[in-house]
Formats: sequence, C-alpha cells, structure tokens
Amino acid sequence: MTVVQVENLEIRAGYKTLIRDFSFTMEYGEAIAVIGANGLGKTTLLRTLCGVSRPYKGNVKVAGVPVWPAAAGAVERQSVCYLASQPALFLDHPVSANLEFYVRAHGAVWNVEEAMTALKAVGLEGRFKQSARTLSTGQKRRLTLAFLLMCKPRILFLDEPTNGLDTDGVKLFLDSLSGLLRESRSAILLATHDPQLIGWCGRSIELRRWAP
Repeated sequence: MTVVQVENLEIRAGYKTLIRDFSFTMEYGEAIAVIGANGLGKTTLLRTLCGVSRPYKGNVKVAGVPVWPAAAGAVERQSVCYLASQPALFLDHPVSANLEFYVRAHGAVWNVEEAMTALKAVGLEGRFKQSARTLSTGQKRRLTLAFLLMCKPRILFLDEPTNGLDTDGVKLFLDSLSGLLRESRSAILLATHDPQLIGWCGRSIELRRWAP
C-alpha cells in the first residue's frame, strides 16, 4: 500500500531552488535513505512531507491524506513521527517529563512501567528522574528512541537519526527500526550521511544540486 506519494515537488529557499521535479512513492514496510551533499534540501524535504514546511509547488499525500496542497483532513498524529537532527527536549525537566510529553503529544497513553521498560531497552535505565540537560548527545538521541519504542509510529521521517550515537548506539537504533519494520510494517524515510544507515535501507534517493 502506498503511504507517501510525492508528485512534481519543488522546494525553494528564497529565490534559490533546492529541489525541482521531484516525485516518488513509498510503501509500508519500506526504509528509504535520502542522501546528498549538505545544503541540497534533505531536511526541508522531510519537513515538507510532514506538513511543517510549505513547498513552492507540487503535491504530497501521506497515508492517503493531501498534505500539500493542504486539505481539510489531517493525518492521524498517532501515525506520523518526525525526528529532527537535534532532539528537541525540555532541558530543565527530567527524562520522565520529556518522555511523557512526547508520548501524550503523539496521542498515545502514558504508562510509567512501559516508560521504564523503554528506557532500559535503550540503555537509560536509572535515569528516569535525571535532568535532560545532563544527558550526553548520544543519550538524548537514545531518549528519542525510547519514544519510538513506546509509540511505534507507522510513518517515520528521521533527520540524521544516528547523530551523536556510538557504535553500540547505532546498532541499537538499527535493531529498533528493524523491529518497527517487521512488527508494525512501518514506513521509514530518513536523511543521512551515515554509510551504515544507507546500507541498511532498502533503497536510496540522491538529491542533486540545481543551478540558481
């Protein structure tokens, strides 16, 4: 089943064209890497697909719902997850409060025992009450992974998801994404420079540089 459908998308930054004549489809159960040099619009593309950034022109449907041009309907928030390249956390709040906020914002039920289990699974056991500010970069990324394990979104847009992770962290992340593909038949579109992550994906889409 086609879950993401993009037709003739054009994205600009001011007068500069980042992406032009861009079309693709993605099915449930697929993992696709968006690759290319810095500044080609990988992050903007992900933000456009999840409805945050407006394209110059083109059509985008996610889960059968028109995202651009915008329609009256909306994709169920439980279905879609966008993770930015830098985790957006409430740094002066504990790990538990951050995780609870994102679980509830996603429309899922907050359960302390499930949260404890998810944190243990990502190597953050015992940090439930720890301030998010004191986490390392990799630990902050692991916290976002705990959210994915709790909510199991069907459609994931991930921007450089292995940034800040060590070798064990990358393996844990890939194992978790593999579980989502296998158990939930999720669809995963990610922007990355990580060769291991690119190799893990079933296919890749390379963005090109357009003349001004």
